[in-house]
Amino acid sequence: MYWMYNVVVKDPSIEDYVRKTLNKYYGKWINLSRKQKNNSYNIVVSTGEKTSIQLTDPITVHIQLDHKLIGQQFKLAKIIETGRAFLRNHIVWNNTYKLGLKGEMLEQYEIKPAYDVWLALGKDYHKLLLSTGLNPPINALINKRFAGEHYVYDGPYLHGKIIVPDKGYMLKSIKYKDKVYESIDLDEILKKNNDTLLMNLFVARRFLDSLGKPDIVLVSFSGGKDSLVVLHMAKMHYGEDMVRGIYVDTGVDFPHTRKYVEEISTMLGLEIDIVRADVDILLPKKGLPTKNNRWCTLRKTHAFKKRLKWYKKRFDRILVLVGDRDSESVLRARKPPVRKREGYLEAAPIKQWSTFLVQLYHLKYDLPLNPLYLKGFYRLGCYICPALTALEKHVMFNYMFRELKDLYWFKEFWRRNQ
Repeated sequence: MYWMYNVVVKDPSIEDYVRKTLNKYYGKWINLSRKQKNNSYNIVVSTGEKTSIQLTDPITVHIQLDHKLIGQQFKLAKIIETGRAFLRNHIVWNNTYKLGLKGEMLEQYEIKPAYDVWLALGKDYHKLLLSTGLNPPINALINKRFAGEHYVYDGPYLHGKIIVPDKGYMLKSIKYKDKVYESIDLDEILKKNNDTLLMNLFVARRFLDSLGKPDIVLVSFSGGKDSLVVLHMAKMHYGEDMVRGIYVDTGVDFPHTRKYVEEISTMLGLEIDIVRADVDILLPKKGLPTKNNRWCTLRKTHAFKKRLKWYKKRFDRILVLVGDRDSESVLRARKPPVRKREGYLEAAPIKQWSTFLVQLYHLKYDLPLNPLYLKGFYRLGCYICPALTALEKHVMFNYMFRELKDLYWFKEFWRRNQ
């Protein structure tokens, strides 16, 4: 049996403690073994005088647990989560940014389960950073942390940080150092990280192998970077005749995204079903969604399931692939990589990946990003989405206003955010 995650315990005296912890906090989706596996993410657990975490190769992390903590299941679970974060976010400076061990530690760099890391790709993103009062290199590294703090790096140096508030769309920044590098070369980044990318890709492909042979593979495609990686990966793994994308159009999606979805369908030679959720039609009655009343999400889910029902009548073994990643939210991190649903199997092959790794995949296979990412967006959704961050609203209201001002519901959304 294949497991995406493999916890390795060689000391019999702590094996039962680790097993009980895994059963309590992870159910049955993390394996316990005495040997490492070369096709899984390995988390090696031992004991010592103090707790430490060390990356040993791109898919293996070694956790030394303070022997005084033995028996404390919650603390072990938290340390395992941090270990998983090390696998995706341990970046050093080796004449460029590199996932791994060999290189200079980044200044004040931190790794925690809820943090993410990515490159601020392109000149438009750079202009956005300039507008905050910072002056980092083009393609600077960003480390997203708690409380809306975005640490911006210039080579190994902490250049400054942007503070994204919970409300409004006004950003604050703190500059620590003057610029050292003009630009971070993307070809060099890809070259230095190619082996790590391939090892993560190998795990993802081995994971797909373990799911058996479906009759059809459906990819939930949002027009975002993560679901494009999964769509492209599915095509490579299963062949274009086996793969379909499903894109749910709410009627209030960014026009850029709808156009992008159609372009990707042509570029990859894959059919992408475009189904309507009719959020725009219900807006006059229900009003704009809020953080406490995201009724639009139910409409999107219903539209997807309705299309899925059509496929259920025609295929017996259906595999649905999603681009969910642990670093997006605590809720997603708690989900197993495979979920049995009614009439189909749902799986998340890039569950372990950081945004940085997703960007590497785009660079390697020359996959175009949705233009919204190049403007500074972290996640995509509708242009009236209550989950839009202050940073994304800052981009919309200050740099995209002319493009969006004629959209009726955008006007209402803009008024409510003034």
